[in-house]
Amino acid sequence: MQQIAILSHIVVDEVHQPGRPPHTEVGGAGAYAAVGASLVAPAAGRSLLVSGTGSADLAVLRAWCAERGIVDGLFVVGEHGPRTRIDYAADGERVETPQFGLEHFDAHTPLPEHVLVPPEALDGAYLFHDDEEPYWAAIARYRARAAAVPLLWELSAACTRPDRLSVVRQRAELVDAVSINRTEAVELFGVDALAEAVEELRTLAPLVLLRLGEDGSLVIQGDTVVRVPAVRVAAVDPTGGGNSYTGAFLGAWAASGDPVDAARLASAAAAVVVATEGAPPVGDAERERVRRSAAALVARELD
Repeated sequence: MQQIAILSHIVVDEVHQPGRPPHTEVGGAGAYAAVGASLVAPAAGRSLLVSGTGSADLAVLRAWCAERGIVDGLFVVGEHGPRTRIDYAADGERVETPQFGLEHFDAHTPLPEHVLVPPEALDGAYLFHDDEEPYWAAIARYRARAAAVPLLWELSAACTRPDRLSVVRQRAELVDAVSINRTEAVELFGVDALAEAVEELRTLAPLVLLRLGEDGSLVIQGDTVVRVPAVRVAAVDPTGGGNSYTGAFLGAWAASGDPVDAARLASAAAAVVVATEGAPPVGDAERERVRRSAAALVARELD
């Protein structure tokens, strides 16, 4: 089975939400993207999570991956892996603070060199990062020797500012698809209206996913824009919704080549995630639930 490599962090999150006591979950962009990819896979073993962790956390995180049908490509950096405090505001926006500092967090960042399977064994790779030069130099080297591996970049909010736009456009030239949410898109282009951001996104990458939360998502390919609705669920925990959507999209898109169908499956996968406290376990029942929910979604091309 070809695999989808998820290159991003798995962390221990301390979650703080209004009106609720703090709680601890395994999280991180990589963890949730890997769950999304696993939810749209035909079976366990397609989603490969590549991330740094600590020796003290390794056994727990390996068991967490196994419960979700994820192959762990974890590598050890020191005793403790990253831990993050997440503070949610009432409107759903959040602030993440690495508990051991940014240097410690960055030391666990996965690079293509940490992927232990050859490019020909991969159907795609998920990237979650900002626009910093050393990271993208490593991506450029990988792109040169693995041109057939589709790369999907989910932008970190740290680089979605107008002063970073020219650099973001340069980085986007190295990937096949980009994923960004509504708030980030408006901020990146320095515009007031979503429609203005959509016009700018048409030229950012060959394929752009604009995530709109409960309003679904837009699949943007040049002049073609398709709206895919969200699956309506009672949201229990919004953590990881966007990451799981993007990971699921890549897994489904790599399998079918159909971005709209992939967006339907991604919406359904994200709904399973946000309807669960923390990341859900993944098995045949969850995968079938995603397939059924996705089949009921009606996409519409916008004028």
